[in-house]
Amino acid sequence: MGNRFREKVVEEGLEPEVPAVEPEVEAPEGAAAEASEEAAARGGKVAGRVAKVLGGDILADALVLNQIPLLLLCLGFVLLLVANRYKVESLSREKQATEERIADLRDHRIQMQKRYQKCVKISQIAEELSETGVGITSGPPYEL
Repeated sequence: MGNRFREKVVEEGLEPEVPAVEPEVEAPEGAAAEASEEAAARGGKVAGRVAKVLGGDILADALVLNQIPLLLLCLGFVLLLVANRYKVESLSREKQATEERIADLRDHRIQMQKRYQKCVKISQIAEELSETGVGITSGPPYEL
């Protein structure tokens, strides 16, 4: 399959004619001649492949057209992979924030527990002293 645009231009006769210029090459002898022919053939194949890819003709090839469902399936799997990774990262961030909040609340609970124990200790001392008849002063101690 050729380039459709180029074929259309040729059909309409709009393509400028370029004179074919053949470079003058001395014919190498023996093995060197075969090597240069092989190199030219390989270069022609590579150039043909590159032209096919750049021209977009490879997309119209039957082999590629038959593989489109597989390519779409692979694309779907890649999209699922990216979406799953995004979801896992967001859950990881949420977990980390929750763990930090739990640590803060644990520290707050410990502080509140210490205050409570201090208040309980003072009230127990006051109860024991009230049984003996001695009261707790609200101000600092003073000498008589």
